[in-house]
Amino acid sequence: MITRQETFKKAFELKNKALKEKKDKYNMLLSAAYSANPRLREIENEQASVGASLVLSALSGAEAVNELKKRSSALAAEKKLLLEKSGVRDIVFDCPLCSDTGYTGGKICGCVKKLAAGVMVEELSKEMPLASSRFDNFNLNYYSDRDGKNGNPRRRMTAVLKVCTEYVINFDPRKSRSLLFMGSAGLGKTHLTLAVVSGLAEKGFVPVYGSAENLFMRLEKEKFSSENSGAYETMTDCDLLVIDDLGAEMTTQFSKSALYNLINTRILSGRPTIVNTNLSMKEIETRYTARISSRLIGNFDAYKFIGEDIRQQKAIERVKAKE
Repeated sequence: MITRQETFKKAFELKNKALKEKKDKYNMLLSAAYSANPRLREIENEQASVGASLVLSALSGAEAVNELKKRSSALAAEKKLLLEKSGVRDIVFDCPLCSDTGYTGGKICGCVKKLAAGVMVEELSKEMPLASSRFDNFNLNYYSDRDGKNGNPRRRMTAVLKVCTEYVINFDPRKSRSLLFMGSAGLGKTHLTLAVVSGLAEKGFVPVYGSAENLFMRLEKEKFSSENSGAYETMTDCDLLVIDDLGAEMTTQFSKSALYNLINTRILSGRPTIVNTNLSMKEIETRYTARISSRLIGNFDAYKFIGEDIRQQKAIERVKAKE
């Protein structure tokens, strides 16, 4: 689990490393050029002399100053030409706004935010299959286009897909609504959630994703064994918290308390949360308490996933492909 602070720290480390490599290469070429061409050192000494003369000649009249300025310009041009012939050119920064320092106008430059987004995606990819769970590979053909007792699966899931894509486009960590995805296993809840997580990370936001079992386990270790220090703060303060597969974990008094505290704290601070579950609202109330179900009902936009288990459909396809 990576925090915003860790993400930007790594981004700045990468930025500083790249800048140092550019400067080291420039200084190496510069040193070689000076060693091979003594005229460069002569020009540098003369430039220093001309600079001192400019100060002394400031009261001597415009003509003397103009002559010295012309000489200074000529020396600079000659030096630049000699350096270019030696393969030494000015450093080309990746970001012209901040000259690769990472700051512009006293604020973190956009190039660092973009780099931090890449770091976030890379870190998240270690924990979840982001590459295989995207909006563009969410295959609606696995959902029947026939009306059933719960409606038309393809139309329903087309609408849910639209909700998720627009959620990423319009995301605001202080204004976006929380989402509750409900439905049987194998209907794409985790796939769409991971697509949301990936999309937000690429935009520079900091989402935290985990199964209910893993998230609660981290919190329990933090509380009772001082492991995962900062886990609770990370979950409550991140731009988006995703609790996947709620109900699959072992339900204990601690997990009930942890779930309530996470949801309630984020509601009070105005931060959005996405919860995925195979449970019905009645089952949530029975398993976790009415306080939790009431907050899910009152503060989350609920979407019911319908259709036939996609994992089973894919398994059947693999068997047929081998026949």
